[in-house]
Amino acid sequence: MFQIITNKEYSCQDTVVIGVFDDKSLEKVDKTLAEFVEKFLKDEVVKKNELISLYTLGQIPCKKVCLLGLGNKDEYSIVTLNKVLRKVNSNLGEDIAIMIDSFVEKVSFDEVVSEIILTVSEYNYRFTDCKSQEKEQNITIKLVSTNSLADTKTITEAFNIATSISNARDLVNKPYNYLNASDLANYAVEMCATINSEKLTVKIFDKKEIEKMSMQAFLGVNKGSTAEPKLIYIKYQGKNSWAKPIALVGKGLMFDTGGYSLKSNMCDMKDDMAGAATVLGAIEALAKNNIEANVSVVIAATDNRINGEALLPDDVLTSMNGKTIEIVSTDAEGRLTLADAITFAQKEGANEVIDVATLTGACVVALGDYVVGAFGNCQCTMSKFLDACKASNEQAWQLPINDEIKQKVRSSRVADLTNSTGRNMGASGAAAFLEEFIEKDTKWIHLDIAGPAFHTAPVDGKEYGATGVMVKSIYNYIKRGV
Repeated sequence: MFQIITNKEYSCQDTVVIGVFDDKSLEKVDKTLAEFVEKFLKDEVVKKNELISLYTLGQIPCKKVCLLGLGNKDEYSIVTLNKVLRKVNSNLGEDIAIMIDSFVEKVSFDEVVSEIILTVSEYNYRFTDCKSQEKEQNITIKLVSTNSLADTKTITEAFNIATSISNARDLVNKPYNYLNASDLANYAVEMCATINSEKLTVKIFDKKEIEKMSMQAFLGVNKGSTAEPKLIYIKYQGKNSWAKPIALVGKGLMFDTGGYSLKSNMCDMKDDMAGAATVLGAIEALAKNNIEANVSVVIAATDNRINGEALLPDDVLTSMNGKTIEIVSTDAEGRLTLADAITFAQKEGANEVIDVATLTGACVVALGDYVVGAFGNCQCTMSKFLDACKASNEQAWQLPINDEIKQKVRSSRVADLTNSTGRNMGASGAAAFLEEFIEKDTKWIHLDIAGPAFHTAPVDGKEYGATGVMVKSIYNYIKRGV
């Protein structure tokens, strides 16, 4: 459990955390603490990103003092703060009091507060739903400052974002037998009910309703499954009228076997719905913080499995917008579900679409495990989104969709489009396929999160599994555009 409280004092039970710059100045820390720490700093230096623990042995009214090295004041930034805060976790104790003022230097008070909440939440996340005797790790963060913390807007906003990211991570970490398409649809309904906002509505479409909308690309992926597909549609109306909504379209492949183009290794394929989890996390944060924007979420949720009815290579499907698609690989299934979801979003009035998907291994080869591949049809929109990523301390890199890859997508001899262009420029090929379903006047960004969405060998103290990547960036992008 992660809790945030505010106070002007710390207690005897707290572990107190102080930021220390190279000049060892402690004028922003109360006299009792400063005198205790100064004795240690006479002969010692706290290096940048280093954590040093001092046990008080009853000399001052707290259990322990932890010093975090912040480096040179002139080089201090939000990135420095983020890196050093990763060391603040439950290993320091269950009750941690952070001296906010000691971290305020070229980074504003509100930025410090927000970064503390977001980073400490991220690095104290644990997924324990599938463990029978796992003890819950409780951590209470006390924000201590001589400044007034009566205005809790910054705290509330950051905590809502942190909670939304954790919820998104939970969804991705759940195995398929804990979370299928129907379970995800139920989660969406319960999430909206919990937020209890008149601005938020949700509609779940069942298989018969999906068939009536002629979503044959989406249904084609579901053909081999015994589990019914669900189309999840959430509307958040943050403005007076429902006009020009931004649609967040998330890939909702609850598990991907590859179909008859069978994967050689299916471990961790529960994460193929990370795009869906991301957009659910983003709209949760937007709704909880009452952001003045119109936003919809569209998720075509299914799994990709094999039986006697399953999709085959050489099959031809007709998408919701009427374009026909030759199936070259049944493992290029996510783009089929996204094609119909994107069409649906535009039919519901969206003139801007951001789709999020664990779409291609090619993007992982190109950018690795920590950088999101970004594609789009409007450079101005893309630049604004990349700025939001930078401000959110998340990494995204713009990749091209050139004429040659567009021609390959249209190269089928038997249909309008082919669903796979092969390994070369594979991430761009998938993006070019999706662009075929974007209408002329619709602004569009495609985020391939295949690498950063799920880490099996995390570094820098990150937790195994889902990361919640892009929830914060999408939230900040939409908030900035208000």
